[in-house]
Amino acid sequence: MYKIPKVQVPMDFGVQYLGLPSHSNLRFVLGNGEELLANSMIMSFNSPVIEDMTTNLFQHTIHVPEFTKNAVQCFLAASYSGGIADRISKSNFREVNKIAHMFEVSWLIEGCFGYFKTLTFGMETDNFSEQLYVFNEAMFVMKNLKKRNYIEIVIKGFSTRLSETRYFISNYLNTAPSHCSAAHLDVIFEIAESKEYILLEALVEQLDKSKYSISSNGRYILNKVCSIERLRFTHKSLYQNLLKKLEGIENPSGEDFMLILKIRQESQKKSKIQASIPYATIPNLFHDYEKLKSIGDIDSLFKFLVESPEVTNCYIFYDAVAIWLNQKGYSSYAQFIPEGLVERFAEHKHSRGWKPLSLHYIGADTANSFNRKIFENMNPSLITYNRYHRIESTRGYTPDELFARNHDMKFKFREESIKECTKKGDCGFILRVTAGSSKKDNNFDIGLLTETKLYPDDIHFHDESLSMIDSIHFTLDVTENDGPTKDPTFPTVSWDSLKVTWYGKPRKDAANKYWSWGAHRFHKKGSGRPHPGDRYRRGQYFGDPSAIRLRPAVYYFH
Repeated sequence: MYKIPKVQVPMDFGVQYLGLPSHSNLRFVLGNGEELLANSMIMSFNSPVIEDMTTNLFQHTIHVPEFTKNAVQCFLAASYSGGIADRISKSNFREVNKIAHMFEVSWLIEGCFGYFKTLTFGMETDNFSEQLYVFNEAMFVMKNLKKRNYIEIVIKGFSTRLSETRYFISNYLNTAPSHCSAAHLDVIFEIAESKEYILLEALVEQLDKSKYSISSNGRYILNKVCSIERLRFTHKSLYQNLLKKLEGIENPSGEDFMLILKIRQESQKKSKIQASIPYATIPNLFHDYEKLKSIGDIDSLFKFLVESPEVTNCYIFYDAVAIWLNQKGYSSYAQFIPEGLVERFAEHKHSRGWKPLSLHYIGADTANSFNRKIFENMNPSLITYNRYHRIESTRGYTPDELFARNHDMKFKFREESIKECTKKGDCGFILRVTAGSSKKDNNFDIGLLTETKLYPDDIHFHDESLSMIDSIHFTLDVTENDGPTKDPTFPTVSWDSLKVTWYGKPRKDAANKYWSWGAHRFHKKGSGRPHPGDRYRRGQYFGDPSAIRLRPAVYYFH
């Protein structure tokens, strides 16, 4: 027996019959009330949703207020003709695709996808508008239709050509709205998969254009890209250039500042004690304490310090609070310190497992409001009299000797665990200085020399002392006299254990006249003192550099 075939779509029902009153019993009502006519049977063959509405629910009217007339006409014409090639365009694609999904017209859904693939793989390498169009449409489908197939096509389309990927990402991050959704930026990351250095390039370019802040998009990308450890090694110069740009931001917000601290700490953390590096950078030295001034009240300061990845011991916390109080111009009266601050400080110290403050370090200055609160609290877990060593370098230095040349500072010290030592010379350790200069002040760094083969005969390093890296805190003793001297030791210590944390790196002024480091300046005799408003508010100045000795000292906590 001959079997009669069923109607299958897509099929050409004759588009010439579309809209004719004699053939149309179904009305599609637009948002403005205008009606477009169609045949319920033809539309039911194409759409199971419309079939249910007309056959089971007996509807003769379908409201489509969210779609334009052009999109609905294209949808109806496609249902009658069985094709969309001559009707779909970039201007109506989004709506036609959406209406096809809404009424579950499977063949039209596939047709829209095919059209999108043609657009994606036909993008020109240097046509950003085309690239942005397919990206935005793919994101729209993912967000509104909950389908990733369009995104996957876009990722595949970009992955075939590196130049196209670089061009799109660079333009997108530099022209996109200031705050894109995380979903958009996550897809940008997927497009750059295994080529994330393109993101580094785009971020450097972005920071070149804006020297005052990091955009919200840039901040999100930075958080993700800087967690990829391999980039720090495979694209070292590019990564270092990015760090330089970040540190050069003229006026970072509190949020930007926190991010820069996090990235810098991650970079330092990953570089510790690697076979190719003979020294380990001492953490938490030479930060720019001026950024603390943007914090408005001490409770906000405490929150900032608790959350900051740079604050890793009590000494850094104490320094930051003391400097913040000074920068804000607070007097010495204790009422300026909120009740409970020291107790919260002690609680946070306990939760982080920090070593206590040395009484020698903070001094007995009870006129200082913060010190007074600490002494009033007398919390035994905050202050220690004997659970530390204060170790001075074997000699003192002029500012130029300390800051302007590469050299090694020697410290004599033996760990308690080392009961006997038969090695030649003194037990101790060396802090290696990488010099700063008027042009490259940011190069200045101090690290613990860990390679025993690099030690001279008169001092030697024990592997047991490797634990010092995270347990030492660097300070400077400053002595000065009225005239030049070559004597490396001075009879009087004028300033004991000057704080280094949060004081910025040493540098020379533009005229190369004097060194400055935090609040402290070492200028040539007769050159005049720098203006107090020049970068730093605090006004401690020292005289002729040839009459000054800086003796490094470290606190080691056990």
